[in-house]
Amino acid sequence: MTFARGLSAFPITPMNTNGRVDTPALRRLVAPLASAKVDSIGLLGSTGSYPFLSRDERRRATEATMAEVNGRVPVLVGIGALRTDETIELARDAKAAGAAAGLLAPVSYTPLTEDEVFEHFKVVAGESKLPIVIYDNFATTHFKFTPDLVGRIARIPGVVAVKGTSPKPASPQIT
Repeated sequence: MTFARGLSAFPITPMNTNGRVDTPALRRLVAPLASAKVDSIGLLGSTGSYPFLSRDERRRATEATMAEVNGRVPVLVGIGALRTDETIELARDAKAAGAAAGLLAPVSYTPLTEDEVFEHFKVVAGESKLPIVIYDNFATTHFKFTPDLVGRIARIPGVVAVKGTSPKPASPQIT
């Protein structure tokens, strides 16, 4: 199943009043996306509140989505976490649930170097065996990927795509 082309829909992650993932509501969001035959579904991206969810909540969201999609659409699952070992576990959970790939953003409290981000991707891709999508989202992570870094990471076995956010539109020129 390919996911690197076409429309990838990124739903929010609905929460209940107890702060847990509302899996019935999530399934209601995912069902029409799968029926509309989007090319992939991006779960737990920045619109999915992934950095604020526990491993268990992420697993619940992934399992509910995978059950609803039932193989009709590839699912990319956000696996970013503060620590590499946590990221590996999240990637393994996503793989076990049947995700097509992990969407990996470099999450950190402190600024990261390019070498640190490269090593993070290298270890996660090697240890998890889940295809990895580079998630370049400066607004969320405050990390700026350079073209050279993307090139280095893209050569890591298991890294399969890049998802980038749009740059800010240019201000209109009034003449």
